[in-house]
Amino acid sequence: MKLETLSDKVITSHIGSFPLEYSLENIERIIHDLAKIGIDIPPYPQLRDFIEVYVQPLEKAKLVYREGKHYRANTDTLLESKPPQVSIVDIEYARNILAKYRFKSWRAPITGVFTIASKIYIDDPSRSIWATVVNCKEILLSFLKEYVVNIVKYAYSLGYRFIVLDEPILTNIVGARRILFNYTVDELIELYDSIFKSIPRDTLTGIHVCGRIPPKLHEILCQIPSLKVLSHEFKGTPENINTIRRDLLEKYDKILSPGIVSSKNPVIESYNETMKLLTLLVERFGNRVNIVTPDCGFAALRATTRSLEDAYRLSLEKLKVIVNVARSFKTKSS
Repeated sequence: MKLETLSDKVITSHIGSFPLEYSLENIERIIHDLAKIGIDIPPYPQLRDFIEVYVQPLEKAKLVYREGKHYRANTDTLLESKPPQVSIVDIEYARNILAKYRFKSWRAPITGVFTIASKIYIDDPSRSIWATVVNCKEILLSFLKEYVVNIVKYAYSLGYRFIVLDEPILTNIVGARRILFNYTVDELIELYDSIFKSIPRDTLTGIHVCGRIPPKLHEILCQIPSLKVLSHEFKGTPENINTIRRDLLEKYDKILSPGIVSSKNPVIESYNETMKLLTLLVERFGNRVNIVTPDCGFAALRATTRSLEDAYRLSLEKLKVIVNVARSFKTKSS
């Protein structure tokens, strides 16, 4: 997939989740609405918990098990086992619907290694993230890495050509001064580079990290050779504009995919305020800016409205604002 430069067109996409009940009918409904709105690169719509959907295949393979509200695993079992292949009905069903429309590409939002690891406990859950596989480097850098490689290859085999790892937990791992759990910069770079290198180079690869981005994390992400797109929020976390560095984006040839409307606030942004934010980002980072999105998925809107239908309507209205701004920005910059 060839991505147009900013002077040609601003591309639009969405992170993944929507505030509707899970059903194949709703997956089809959402894709139809995204086509009608004019989203360039739609995701397969996520209507289930974005971590559990990728932990469940491990449960099915009897490599993890439920204990109350938590997933548990035995370290020896994971170290001695081969990661399973996956087959996820949501991704496959969405692929068949997406193929009917003339989209530029399809986005596969795949939960990242650290975020999956944060859901699997190998010790007392009262110890929080310290009791999860995040705190077991040997498992994470071997078994779980290969498991995510399997998922990435699977999505590519179905025709998805924009593959994005969703790693919100990274802001808890990489701090301003140090990296927790004894991971090194080189280990993190090698981890993600090996995942993205497992698929052909014609794929647009990305990492989505929402919230406030620590400077050290930005530096690490920029240095991953096979990573092409950095997806971060700017509407809800405007201070990220002072963290992201244009010199690093240019040095390592990265695309900055900014969130320009809130994924949590139920107020629909105006065209003018959204255009102002995009203009500011382009003034700051130049033609590194493209693939504009909401800050994150829209699942959080469930808690802000009286009904799921109201929340879904808000989702579509926010996406319409993004599309209108992106389309007119082409005229403005030409």
